[in-house]
Amino acid sequence: MTAAKSFSPMGQKVVMFLLLSLAWFAVIRIVWSDWRVDPQYSYGILVPILVIGLLLKRREDAPAPSRPYGLHRAAALAALLGSAILLALVIPLAESNPDWRPLGLAASLAGVCITLALIYLRGGMPWLRHYFIPICFFLIAVPWPRNFEQSLMGGLMSWNAAATLEILHWFGYEAMRQGNLIVIPQGILGIEEACSGIRSLQSGLMTALFFGEIFRLHAARRVLLLGVSVLAALLGNILRSSFLAVVASRQGLASVSTWHDTAGLLVLLATVGAVFFFAVRWRRTTTSVSKSELGDLAVGGGDLIPLVLASLVLILSFGGSEAWFRVHESGVAGSFDWMLKPRENVPGVSRVNVPSATLKMLFYPEGFSERWITTENRLGQSFYFRWPAGRTSAQAISMHNPEVCLSSIGMKLKEPLSPMNYTDTGVTIPFRSWLFDQQGRPVYVFHAIIEDSRGGVPDSLVAIDDSPRGRLNATLQARRNRGQRLVEVALWNMSGEEEARAALADYLRGALTVSTVASPMNH
Repeated sequence: MTAAKSFSPMGQKVVMFLLLSLAWFAVIRIVWSDWRVDPQYSYGILVPILVIGLLLKRREDAPAPSRPYGLHRAAALAALLGSAILLALVIPLAESNPDWRPLGLAASLAGVCITLALIYLRGGMPWLRHYFIPICFFLIAVPWPRNFEQSLMGGLMSWNAAATLEILHWFGYEAMRQGNLIVIPQGILGIEEACSGIRSLQSGLMTALFFGEIFRLHAARRVLLLGVSVLAALLGNILRSSFLAVVASRQGLASVSTWHDTAGLLVLLATVGAVFFFAVRWRRTTTSVSKSELGDLAVGGGDLIPLVLASLVLILSFGGSEAWFRVHESGVAGSFDWMLKPRENVPGVSRVNVPSATLKMLFYPEGFSERWITTENRLGQSFYFRWPAGRTSAQAISMHNPEVCLSSIGMKLKEPLSPMNYTDTGVTIPFRSWLFDQQGRPVYVFHAIIEDSRGGVPDSLVAIDDSPRGRLNATLQARRNRGQRLVEVALWNMSGEEEARAALADYLRGALTVSTVASPMNH
């Protein structure tokens, strides 16, 4: 008797359950940080529950199974093993790069492929077609690549600001547009990320896919339902922004916060309501199916060896990844600490309050902002933020940079400048530099994102390398996310780049402090 045939039907089901549990635990662990800390993807927490509900509903009318043989069976087993290997490779990469969203997409696709392969091995093509959409529904919760997301978000904010401005003019209110800002006599109203409409768009797409499956709409009507969700989300958000702008014009900017969340909730309810209305109207009236219990058929005995191998690959990836990072972290001790501090009792320097909405978008870092003006009428503003070690601390810094954020408030990028390394007291801070234009005034911007050192000497501080090679090196060097710091300085009324760099150095000499520590650094 072979080892595969020695498995009882219950043992076979245990192996399948173990493989699915390992795969989906890995997938959800990788995308969980985005779900938990990014409001745009908070709906993702509900998606696994909805997938289970859709599968249970599909189980009620599952067709009779058909066992695959020959090349079809071999192809399914190869896809299963290949997907398990891909997921096993993603696990350690995600440990050192929790903010790298392509890993979430790769892991999710691997989890979906493993599940579909198991379904095909158990029930053949009839089951694969029957359960395909509920399994793939999980992909709606996968965070979008940041470049695509930021491009779409920027377009939505720009379009929203333009539409809001036109509507204000139709109603006779005085207003002008500056980037994604609406300038009214009462002050400046920002069309920010939360108001771009992307959350409503993502929620609408999820709702359309869900109701399309619940009511078993034909493919063409599912596509139309997606169109309804997009149209409802975009139009609803324009109405929301316009309503808030009218409220601000009539009652002042302070009144916007009173209506902001309520207006957003109404847009979401309107989008869901519109999708539900059309889904009910277009649903099928009759369904003819043959029934079969999901648990009636176990996989073939010869299929168990690849399933066991796939499970072992994932177990080794989990265990080996954790051991790899722990071994390299066990002897690490920090030897110094550095930070920027607000300058006290310096003429012309004042603290700037960072709005709570901004801190929320940045996932609540520690830090401060200050502004100053010199006797020569040179202006400057600095930001210093620090995120602690952990799987979520890298999320915010990769979402916001001067090219995106300053452009959204009306500044125009004229040209990138050469990098600048500031060195003092043994600490080197590597800055990227840009020249922006703000209504005819040149603005020099210096920006540095620095990963916290894992010990050694102070000059081990380096800028984060977010290239694919840099991310791979982080895994090979067993560098988990130890926290990041952001330093950004903007300077106005400078005579040229050299004076701007000198002004940056002068600011850092007064704000940078370095201290020596001796305690070991625990991850």
